[in-house]
Amino acid sequence: MNKKFSVIKINGFKGLFLAIFIVGCLIAGFLIFPGWICMHVWNFIADFFSIMPVMSIVHGIMLWGIIALSLYAINKNDFLISFGTSAPVISNEDRIKDIIKQINEKNAQIIPLAKNNDKINKDSEDADSQDKLIK
Repeated sequence: MNKKFSVIKINGFKGLFLAIFIVGCLIAGFLIFPGWICMHVWNFIADFFSIMPVMSIVHGIMLWGIIALSLYAINKNDFLISFGTSAPVISNEDRIKDIIKQINEKNAQIIPLAKNNDKINKDSEDADSQDKLIK
């Protein structure tokens, strides 16, 4: 059993309200507030130009979604904050080549040992026969 998992247990209405509150705070913090900032920045810039339309909060959230997804698509794995191991990720081709190399090295070590084992087995049989003759 993997002991790294933790179970979230919600008991009664208090637990349900707490879970809804936490989800609401996450949505407000990561979606609505940045959308509100995008809306105000857009509207501030729109005041200088007569052609640009004014945004509402829904449009600001959509603009924030476009910005966030674009940054995610452009940066791929180059974020400043990352979760997981700190070891650099090598490409699959390099990893496969390393695995094949290790397998070939192990096979090369096994073959001479088998030949040496045959010699050792013959020597041990001779030693056993010599022991039997001596006794």
